[in-house]
Amino acid sequence: MKAKTIIKITKRILGTLCFLFLFYTAFGGLSDLLMHKQVEGKWDMTAKVVGFFNEEPNSFDVMFFGSSHMYCSVDPAAVKEETGLSSYVFATQQQPLWITYHYMVEALKTQSPKVMFVEIHMASTPNLYMDEATNHTAIDPLSFSKNKVEMIRASAPADKQRYYLFDIMKYHERWKELEKLDYTRKYETKKDPFKGYVGLTEAGIWVYKPDISKVQGRARITEKNAFYMDKMMDLAEERGIRLVFLKTPSNATARQKICYNGAAAVAAARGVEFIDYNTPELYQKLDLQSKTDFYDIHHLNRAGMEKFLPDLCERYLKMENLEN
Repeated sequence: MKAKTIIKITKRILGTLCFLFLFYTAFGGLSDLLMHKQVEGKWDMTAKVVGFFNEEPNSFDVMFFGSSHMYCSVDPAAVKEETGLSSYVFATQQQPLWITYHYMVEALKTQSPKVMFVEIHMASTPNLYMDEATNHTAIDPLSFSKNKVEMIRASAPADKQRYYLFDIMKYHERWKELEKLDYTRKYETKKDPFKGYVGLTEAGIWVYKPDISKVQGRARITEKNAFYMDKMMDLAEERGIRLVFLKTPSNATARQKICYNGAAAVAAARGVEFIDYNTPELYQKLDLQSKTDFYDIHHLNRAGMEKFLPDLCERYLKMENLEN
């Protein structure tokens, strides 16, 4: 091949790459401007997710993953006080297990925790896909990467995936709703002071605890949920990280309890730890009271968190137990 031809081809390749870089930069900027953001108040999920990426690499000993059941149950400041270990709650509301798995992959790009906890509530959902609001809350704040593409493929049917790959297609009509925070986006360079925790102080005085004391059966969780539990276990094994599947206290119904039992069976088949705090024995041990320790029927408030978390730390995060 002649030198002129090689130079010509090289210029075309470089030109194409430059065009794609400029297009992606401009496109990404518009997407960041237009996307719906949760950056204010206690439900500032966008700020909490983005805040994780502003943390120093290899700064967390423990990572917590999952849905809202996780982010209202674990305060990293309390974990630090109890154990001396640093941690982050990398969770979003109604986060399905397939997104949780990809959040784990994302976290391990920069962190090397000794222990990872996964809240297992969403194993009880029979849905193959979650609603758009749930998906966008978890997917939109992440930077474009191979992992994000795989997350999108797992999270939406083929004919809907373009709205997550090119989320400007979802938000192109938000121009008239834009506020100052959309333009300034100060959260993009800040850490979350609560490390992902959502502190709920109110008590749902109408909350009740279903009687599941006689529930012994188990339901087979969906193939998709079992598949992603296996992928989590594979990931932890490959990285040499202790994995614990966790069900926080949440006043489980009988239907939910048998699903949690089904998830426990998946973990047991691989010899991975699983603990469900929705038992009469553990409620009694922690002195959990429905009318004072829960924000609503399924979520602990701060008073409940302060009863639950010391027991979790004692079981799994004492220094002498970390090597077990």
